[in-house]
Amino acid sequence: MSLLRLAALVLFAAIAGGLAWKTLPARTPPITGADPITELIPAHIGGMTQWLLIRGADRRAPILLWLHGGPGAAQMPIHRVTSELERDFVVVHWDQPGAGKSNPPDFDPATMTLERFLSDAREVTALLRKRLGDQPIILLGHSWGTMLGARLAARWPEDYAAYIGVGQQVSTKRGVALALDWLGRVAPDSELAGMKPEAFRDHALYVRLMQAVEAEGGSMNVSLASMLPRALAAPEYRLPDYLRWLKGANRGSGPMWDEYQARDLMAEVPRMPVPMLLITGEADMNTPVALVRDWLEHVEAPQGKRLEIFDASGHAPFLTETARFVETVRSFGAEVAEERRE
Repeated sequence: MSLLRLAALVLFAAIAGGLAWKTLPARTPPITGADPITELIPAHIGGMTQWLLIRGADRRAPILLWLHGGPGAAQMPIHRVTSELERDFVVVHWDQPGAGKSNPPDFDPATMTLERFLSDAREVTALLRKRLGDQPIILLGHSWGTMLGARLAARWPEDYAAYIGVGQQVSTKRGVALALDWLGRVAPDSELAGMKPEAFRDHALYVRLMQAVEAEGGSMNVSLASMLPRALAAPEYRLPDYLRWLKGANRGSGPMWDEYQARDLMAEVPRMPVPMLLITGEADMNTPVALVRDWLEHVEAPQGKRLEIFDASGHAPFLTETARFVETVRSFGAEVAEERRE
């Protein structure tokens, strides 16, 4: 048998084995610890089945409720990137309605409103309280998830110990103007660079702008190819889940675009009643640093507020500077716990 034919057979066997493995029931691996918890559960939330991944080395540790971006870009398939956080927290990844495992074929995009997502998040909070106990819950939102997290913490501070915003969304309209100005400097020949911000009230055009920003290094700065092996290795996702993930991610904020672009954190959350940490990448033009600084300067935060800028990152510091991200979140959590004990 020739080496070429042998290599082809090995490759075919590997692909066939991988496909067969992905048809097995979804699961999440065990972890070691004082009193570990590893659960992948469906829950009836908001009138539909939604999925939660709950992992921690000690089920009595503070809960870190991760609110993913998008809407539609579920974090669950790449949760292992930040698995070190499971040593200090019970980390909860929630596939929000219309995202990943919570994106069934009959999902109605018309139900995508900010108030519905907030209501579902409250149900998730109640479920965690019932399932785990009364330990502190720290909200961590990324991108779209910061629209949820900031408002949850501001409205119901009695239920959340602290708030972490990663790639904090402040104002889409103001962000478009800053992104266009930046694009005009780094890519003056771009067909979008000379357009007026008002034109991007059209969702399809906004998506094109974000794609142009990404192409010029102003957004995630992490290639899909580099993340795909990690996502495909996730035992929590089966083959249909990836198709659901892609459908939700491609849908994005389209069904709720009018509401999405009208929201402005400066007006809606002038006060943050819990300790707050904002983490942003210096190169992020998806949620520009200038707007994050502006909100941080104006928001009243009697329990404390802090901004950490990751110089080597864009819109996803947890992917590009993972060790620093984990340590920053870990230290903040320890500070919150210490203050609660005093």
